[in-house]
Amino acid sequence: MCIRDRVLPYAESIKEDNPQLGLRSLRFLFEYRDIFEQQIRAILRAADGAENAAILFPLVSSIDEFREARQCVFDCRDRLAEMNIPHHPSPRLGAMIEIPAIVEIVDDVAEEVDFASIGTNDFVQYMLAADRSNDRVIRYYQPWHPAVLRGLEKIVRAFNNQGKEISLCGELAHECEFIPFFIGIGIRMLSVDPRYIPSVQHCLEETDLGEARRFAHAVLVESTVKQILARVRNTGNHEETSPSVP
Repeated sequence: MCIRDRVLPYAESIKEDNPQLGLRSLRFLFEYRDIFEQQIRAILRAADGAENAAILFPLVSSIDEFREARQCVFDCRDRLAEMNIPHHPSPRLGAMIEIPAIVEIVDDVAEEVDFASIGTNDFVQYMLAADRSNDRVIRYYQPWHPAVLRGLEKIVRAFNNQGKEISLCGELAHECEFIPFFIGIGIRMLSVDPRYIPSVQHCLEETDLGEARRFAHAVLVESTVKQILARVRNTGNHEETSPSVP
């Protein structure tokens, strides 16, 4: 379960000039520890008897934050044990990778966490400082930007080297022009809305692993968005009408 992107009734009073860089996700939970612990206890109790329980912490920017969140889980587990309340004793604990700061410490992060998921929506907008919901700067929200692609590749490589589960979610996860690149860099798990499953399955069936790896390598060595888009168009995976590619 990932606790994120849901405005709670008692949080609506928090007004910020720039909420995307403000008190959200894990930061909000650290500020309101009682709410965090209440949610964790509920998850542990609901997961009692589950074979593969897992908790994914959102908006993690450092190992320190992950450890603080993990300690909260340990504290809640111990409290439930003291009260003899049935609960899951040891869920897997993961990090949602959305903040580019993780890229430079990703080897350490991959060693620390049990698993991770890359949230592409926030990762791209934070990497490029472009709010994807702001029409005035939407042209700067460029998923094919070389910094974005190289950052994604570095994250995936670190987790694969550790033998740790790494998945990818967000709007890019269901867009077929991106799937060969994701497969080529080593992504093997995509999290998508159920309505996109048929189209994603079709894209995967049409993707050759060897060609995907060669395509990923080809775009990773390019230094401009223009060069990368030329590569994408030459593969036949890009459609001019795609809203994701500027």
